[in-house]
Amino acid sequence: MADLGPRVNRAVMAAFLVLVLCGYALTGLGGCASGTVVSAPAGKIRGLVTANGVVAFKGIPYAAPPTGDLRFQPPQPARPWTGTLKALEYGESEVQPANKLTNATAMPESEDCLFLNVWTPKLGSSRRPVMVFIHGGGFKNGSGSNPIYDGANLARRGDVDVVTINYRLGPFGFLYLGSVGGSAYAQSGNLGLLDQIAALKWVKANIAAFAGDPSNITIFGESAGGMSVCALLSMPQAKGLFRRAIAESGAANMVRNTAAASSVTSRFMSAAGVTDVAGLKAMSARQLVTAESKMVNPSASSEFIFGPVVDGAALPQPPLVAINGGSADGVDLMIGTNLDEIRLWTLAAPVLATLPLGVMAGSIATVQGAINATSLGSTGAVSASYASRMPGASPGDVSMAVLTDVLFRIPAIRVAEAQSSRRHNTWMYLFSWPSPTIAVARACHAIELPFVFGNFKGQVARLVGANPPRALSNAMQDAWSAFARTGNPNHAGVPSWKAYEAATRATMVFDATTAQQDDPSGQNRLVWAGVPFDGVVPSL
Repeated sequence: MADLGPRVNRAVMAAFLVLVLCGYALTGLGGCASGTVVSAPAGKIRGLVTANGVVAFKGIPYAAPPTGDLRFQPPQPARPWTGTLKALEYGESEVQPANKLTNATAMPESEDCLFLNVWTPKLGSSRRPVMVFIHGGGFKNGSGSNPIYDGANLARRGDVDVVTINYRLGPFGFLYLGSVGGSAYAQSGNLGLLDQIAALKWVKANIAAFAGDPSNITIFGESAGGMSVCALLSMPQAKGLFRRAIAESGAANMVRNTAAASSVTSRFMSAAGVTDVAGLKAMSARQLVTAESKMVNPSASSEFIFGPVVDGAALPQPPLVAINGGSADGVDLMIGTNLDEIRLWTLAAPVLATLPLGVMAGSIATVQGAINATSLGSTGAVSASYASRMPGASPGDVSMAVLTDVLFRIPAIRVAEAQSSRRHNTWMYLFSWPSPTIAVARACHAIELPFVFGNFKGQVARLVGANPPRALSNAMQDAWSAFARTGNPNHAGVPSWKAYEAATRATMVFDATTAQQDDPSGQNRLVWAGVPFDGVVPSL
């Protein structure tokens, strides 16, 4: 028996090492735990367990690489894989120009970029609500793998599955070639949106393997992602792929008709030094981005060189027109903005916060057109109207308020008016918590994102500070997940929140102290009465 002792000890030690290594894999690599492998219709997929116990699956291809003959073409089904896909790292992001506004850390880029990521609190037979996030970035920047969009905290707190996606950007996703390439490129101005639809189809077909409910999918997006949400509400190809929608700081106003899109195409081809589609397809991805960068100028309008196109095919009508006509019937909607949206751009150009409205409007055609369409009819009259309700405000403060309303708040109100008028669940919010670290930023564009995802480390810390109010984040995460679960964002952590309707315009104002208000800044809203903000018809 004495001889068995060392053998037993060695066996015990070996078993212990296996357990330790597999335990490490569970929390870091996902290599040994069968519980991190799912068998989805798309194939077997291995994920990893995050530090807070959520299971993450990263870099799952949801469509074929849009390269070679598939450049400028609608997305095609993903190529099947053999064995088990190791979904342990993010897939590459779309090739894109540098973002001088955020100075975001560069991520690996490739034209082969159509990947999605899934976070689930626990695998098994449960059927949780599913939240699919569409990132912003002016339709030219961004990625679903940005650390601020890590879905682990939201998934755990909300008991929901969270999905983030990449989609084609800039000339790869929104360069309208129908006017130069014919019917074969009729949908090329909306390929980024069609990518989003392909991702939603993949989610609907496969999410049950991740303990998600394919019949209860909510899309949510911010900035260009919010605009994408509103476009998807209007697209026939997206019908039935989601049950609910949340649009953050993005509405239905940044679309363009084929004439405007063709003008952008002409400028782009000139910058690229080519005369036809064949010339564009012969260029490398980086060469296309270089041509895109040549078109950028310092004005705020350059943020939206590319974007959805009302092409009569993928996007048959302006989204707001379609929503008014019932395209989003049956979909619950939550939409909102931040109090000082436009101030984000002052971080890159501080002088913007000091300029009078006449100067600002002159550089942004949409703003000048909107002002001309008001009953006041001039920048001076609009400025005077706003200033009368802003005691002590500087001309720059007035400009910031007007631009926020023209580009973000009033377009969001128009979408809420359209959906609520058809007696659908519609909810409005306003985020007004100001940055404690950058005074000029206030409650600027995108500042709500770390509160929605519960992620405060990294770059966002310079905007939200070292000790942001976690109670505010909890309230927002609980509202977003409650809405995804039932279509109603009410929960114990917020005051009673009434649905939006034209008579009261109930709005939940998220701040250090959160409260509902009816028609906040209503007098400013009335300045724009009768201006449609549909972005296309009638032209602003």
